[in-house]
Amino acid sequence: MSAWYAHDYQPDLSFGYVDNHCDIKPDFSYPLECKPSSSIGRSSVFSSTTDDSSHVKSGRSTAECDIKPDITEISTEKAPRECVVCFQPTSCYHYDVPACTGCKTFFRRCLVTNREYKCQYGGHCDITQGQDCKGCRFERCIISGMNAAAIQYPKTIDGKKIVEKVKVLKRRIIEDNKPVVSKMLPAFSQTKERQEIDFLLYLEAKQRRLRESTYNPQQLFRTSLRDLLQKSSELSLADKYEKPSEWPMNQQAITERLKKGKEEIKRTGKYFVACDLILTIEVAKILPAFNFLTLDDQEALMRHVVVVNMVLTQSFYSYLQHLDVIIYPNGVVPVKMDEIFGRAPMQVKIETHTRSVQTLSRTSITPEQFVLLKAIIYCHPACDNLSTEGREIITKYHEKYSGILLRHLQDEYGNQAGASKYGSLICLIEAYFHFAEKSKQIHLMHKINRKCMNQSCMTLVEECMQ
Repeated sequence: MSAWYAHDYQPDLSFGYVDNHCDIKPDFSYPLECKPSSSIGRSSVFSSTTDDSSHVKSGRSTAECDIKPDITEISTEKAPRECVVCFQPTSCYHYDVPACTGCKTFFRRCLVTNREYKCQYGGHCDITQGQDCKGCRFERCIISGMNAAAIQYPKTIDGKKIVEKVKVLKRRIIEDNKPVVSKMLPAFSQTKERQEIDFLLYLEAKQRRLRESTYNPQQLFRTSLRDLLQKSSELSLADKYEKPSEWPMNQQAITERLKKGKEEIKRTGKYFVACDLILTIEVAKILPAFNFLTLDDQEALMRHVVVVNMVLTQSFYSYLQHLDVIIYPNGVVPVKMDEIFGRAPMQVKIETHTRSVQTLSRTSITPEQFVLLKAIIYCHPACDNLSTEGREIITKYHEKYSGILLRHLQDEYGNQAGASKYGSLICLIEAYFHFAEKSKQIHLMHKINRKCMNQSCMTLVEECMQ
């Protein structure tokens, strides 16, 4: 199969948001009058209608917007006109998507016969223009949302095994980290809730690509949180950076580099606490709920949750490497730095950096569950300085993402087991707020131990760690 790069995967989303300053923007339509004072950037590749939105003031200085959406869901069901796989005319739904009879038959035959087709041209075939490539056609069927569970299989075939195989394949396509021609992207996704999850996975892939690359926004370290919230999103830069070939480095290479002195560290190093805080904020700036908040509410909410989701993100990617302690993409294990520099071990740091990863290991959290949990935390309404209007918006989205997580888990594990899994994941929220407070304590202790540290160079970190 040709591989698909997650950061190039742009699902068709059915929920609305306004973002007047970001280059990553779906073309969402809902009751809105907007006259942007500057260019939006590249043309949208998303196509969607509104799921929900809120009646708020934009609070943006970069556009004059009169936003008048309603939080109730808007029905947009229409008879299909074309197949989402090959773009041929059709008026029917097959396996939960608008599809022609040819693509329906092809998809079923591939699964029933267990045939695997590979593209001979790197996944560059445009089947919508008549190119006959079974590999690209099959992948497009999967990404377009064709539901393998909706197929009636012969009694001799294990349908559950096929459905699970398709789930794994779709996840691999999203996460594989190899580029694909954008014109191959589908214009449809299976359900609105699946679209929500795919969008969160898409943002996460953007964040991960920047986090694991040479991206090092030192110019933003001096920026205030409020100013950063008004800048264009850094996620639009994801395709411009590559992962260093030497990452992750082994411990010996790290030690040798550190021995070369502070100038070498500054030249080649990456301050992951600052970078992870910035990327956590950049993801928030794209979320639907966030763009309905005033600037004051955005700042208050970020101060409340940014460190929480930073620690959760660091822990999750360490957990994916089957480790029991936080490790950065370059191979640095923060708790080992004290030993390398000859400093006394910091017990609170050791406990926080190990327990935060072990907590995820015990729950066996999946990428879908992880991004939904992050979304729930981003929309955490127990924030002291939110306005009444802002709290109502955040509460609405908090309940929305919580509901999606519950139904996703019940679909995956069954009603009872799914509800139990949901409870265990929701309990993680309190745990990671605790880990965030410990991280702030660690930061304060580092400041005390390094009195010569130039805090003016770390304005953003200082604000977030308060």
